[in-house]
Amino acid sequence: MTEQKIIGKGTWIDKLAFELIEREKQLGRDIDGIVRVESGLGASGIPHIGSLGDAVRAYGVKLALENLGYKSELIAYSDDLDGLRKIPEGLDVKEENMGRRVSTIEDPYGKCHDSYGSHMSSLLLEGLDKLGIKYVHKTAHDTYKNGILKDQIHKILVNSKKIGDEIEKLTGQQKFQNVLPYFPVCKNCDRLYTTESFEYIEEEKKIRYRCKDSEIGSNIIKGCGHEGESDITKDLGKLAWK
Repeated sequence: MTEQKIIGKGTWIDKLAFELIEREKQLGRDIDGIVRVESGLGASGIPHIGSLGDAVRAYGVKLALENLGYKSELIAYSDDLDGLRKIPEGLDVKEENMGRRVSTIEDPYGKCHDSYGSHMSSLLLEGLDKLGIKYVHKTAHDTYKNGILKDQIHKILVNSKKIGDEIEKLTGQQKFQNVLPYFPVCKNCDRLYTTESFEYIEEEKKIRYRCKDSEIGSNIIKGCGHEGESDITKDLGKLAWK
């Protein structure tokens, strides 16, 4: 590839990088180490030009931060704990996998990857490699499984009422005023989006949930009716936001 050239420091990306640094200074956070920029990689469908564009823009911010004299890296974060919402046309994926984590569904292209989610993520990572974009790859499955977010999950669930009210003010969405913003993996049917969390037992760090039918887009994903508890420090689940 040809050598990268700096085209100037007056683009919107440079402005964003400057504002990011100013915000971090105001918050008193460390910016002397590595300032990380993240791009989410959808792992539930076939990547497209929009998916690539998101990662390219994030990489642009990373370069702009470096132009300001800071160390930076791009995190390419695979959302492979997401449930399957729709079966892409032409792929041999069983209907029974709807709502299940894409990191647990078999690779529809054969056995060249560990899972459906791994294969989909690899397609976009391959595109980044061809463009010469440098990144550090991380996955949602490993992040949650290793308990990296457990303290943050606990804090969010403890303050869920306040968060639900703020979401309603900002977006008009009332959903999270009535349910907790967390999807446990159902221990009976292994689905994700069919679980509705209705109580957080703070002292035990456990979520109580029920598995019920869920409407996602134009699809209805059938729940199994199971009611149970999920330990946020041990059992798999994910926040409602990526």
